[in-house]
Amino acid sequence: MLKDLLHIFYPNSYELKDGTKVKEKFNYTPYLVILFAVLILLCTRITNFHITEFFSRFSKFMEMILRMIPPKWSFWDKVRHPLMVTITMSLLGTIFGCALALPISFYLGNNFKFPKIYLSAHKGVLSVLRTLPSIVYAQLISIIVGAGTLAGTISLSIFTFTICVKMMYEQIDTVDMGPYEALESTGASKLRCIIKSIFPQVKGYYLSTVLYCFETNIRSAAILGYVGAGGIGTQISTQLGWRNYGNVGIILLSLVILVVVIEAVSRYFRRRLADG
Repeated sequence: MLKDLLHIFYPNSYELKDGTKVKEKFNYTPYLVILFAVLILLCTRITNFHITEFFSRFSKFMEMILRMIPPKWSFWDKVRHPLMVTITMSLLGTIFGCALALPISFYLGNNFKFPKIYLSAHKGVLSVLRTLPSIVYAQLISIIVGAGTLAGTISLSIFTFTICVKMMYEQIDTVDMGPYEALESTGASKLRCIIKSIFPQVKGYYLSTVLYCFETNIRSAAILGYVGAGGIGTQISTQLGWRNYGNVGIILLSLVILVVVIEAVSRYFRRRLADG
């Protein structure tokens, strides 16, 4: 048994009949398993996470879930408006963010031969902005413009802009520059060359990215209410605080249906874009 265990960590060598020595390929799997186990133990120690405590209190979580069933249907009248606000915030945030991202992404592509210091500086700023989630932007902006849907819309626009720019300039880096160079040789302006030769190649990907950002913003907008940015998140926070689990049930059910419908519609349009 010990020999088999050692064989896992140390590959054997064999000698063939013609005298050739063959060594088994080194297996990294057991070392990676040990490394991950050590990292998990280290993380649980740092975060003071106790799995036994989680399971001991799991019954309370299930009790809360069961109290949401059945949902309180009479509360639907107070859910409709916040749900529409959430959709509106997500839609506006997607439109503003993606509309601003499109022109910027063309000038961050590596194939336009801009100075490296220019590209590195701008991409570095975008990376910093992208590290902050939309809920942090909402909290910061609400201090400036006050609590409400305006803060939520601006925060979603900023986060959408950073995501869309990254996805677009990486896609632009892969396009065929032949049409651009041919049109540029005729004396056309750089903007005209981009519109006529580059944008048609990335148009489908851009529209698909817009749909993806809208899906993501619906989920993000649902929690912005926790920092006073309006939408359905405000109702979730309020009703949970009052322990009105039946009301929370109808809110979550409405949100799940909304997300499922939007994802289905988005998949349909992305499939159409891919086909045509």
